Amino acid sequence: MTPTQIQRIRDMLARLRDDPVLQAMIARNTFNVADTVTMVVNLNSFAHEHRHQIACRWCAAKASGRWRRRVVERVRNARLDKLNYEFEVQADAAAFEEWLSARGW
Repeated sequence: MTPTQIQRIRDMLARLRDDPVLQAMIARNTFNVADTVTMVVNLNSFAHEHRHQIACRWCAAKASGRWRRRVVERVRNARLDKLNYEFEVQADAAAFEEWLSARGW
């Protein structure tokens, strides 16, 4: 990389750090995780992607505290994804895990 390219990257990072929208997004997703629930799905499959979307909708509707979803790792030759649903309130995680178990997910 040339010094000019390196400087452009540094300038872009400085602009991103100062962006109030980005800062608000980071603040919204920064919390102490009380509990984590793991779900393994194939995001390339329509049925699995649908389950993932339904799980996210459940979290948005039912969680009393903040929550976030993270793709942790690609499993089995990048065909499956291991997703962590992290909850601020432990009761939300327990209810979500029970909801997933009831559906066999």
